[in-house]
Amino acid sequence: MIPSVLFIPLVYSQTSGTLTFNCNTFAPNSNYGTKHVLAVWLENTANPSVFIKTKAKYGNEDDHLTSWVSKSGNNLVDAVTGATLLNYTLPISITWNGTNVSGTVVPDGTYNVFIEMGWGSNKTTDHAVSSFQFVKGASPQHQSLNSTTNFTNGVLDWVPVTTLSGVTENFGNVCMFPNPTSGTINILFARELQDASIMVTNESGKSLFSEHNQRIPAGLKSMDISAYRNGLYYITIQSADLHFTYKILLNR
Repeated sequence: MIPSVLFIPLVYSQTSGTLTFNCNTFAPNSNYGTKHVLAVWLENTANPSVFIKTKAKYGNEDDHLTSWVSKSGNNLVDAVTGATLLNYTLPISITWNGTNVSGTVVPDGTYNVFIEMGWGSNKTTDHAVSSFQFVKGASPQHQSLNSTTNFTNGVLDWVPVTTLSGVTENFGNVCMFPNPTSGTINILFARELQDASIMVTNESGKSLFSEHNQRIPAGLKSMDISAYRNGLYYITIQSADLHFTYKILLNR
């Protein structure tokens, strides 16, 4: 039997969506070698600007991350955290689902992604901070960002969901669209899921499709159900910490 669930239409006055930001870091070797600390966070562009959310914080030497400390007050809600980074080989990557530290979708407008890095004992010369601006709203954005001495190969994407017809959302973690569909279903994951399953059942509860993933990254994933008959279908997303079921109408 299909469980009874609540399906909530996406009716925010603020646009929901997913921001992804990636860049490479680099600094000349210091007395710490290639070790460095780093923080990534978001602010609005008011004057003065307002801190929105930290998305990444590496290392415990907060006295090397003075901008982040002054703006965030060391707030780490929803942030990826880790030890001091040992080298510059891996790109920095973050995702943001458009919410502040309270979990509320913030108003549409212009925002900045800030990235700050410290790599040596001199907290002035062995230090860099940059910001990259984007517009959160109903229009998607893709930016190849201008490189700086310390932050290169940057890419920023904002993918809104409220401009898409028939979006079904449950608590901001996973969105599906369009609904009804003629065959293709797009699933937007606001954050990465570990050990996750995707299942499709019909109105009688018969399993039609099941897929298990060790990791589903944040972003868009598409499914094709055009081979099924017209009618109602239930799509369940399950991982270690969530279990959502969505009702989708197929109408070719």
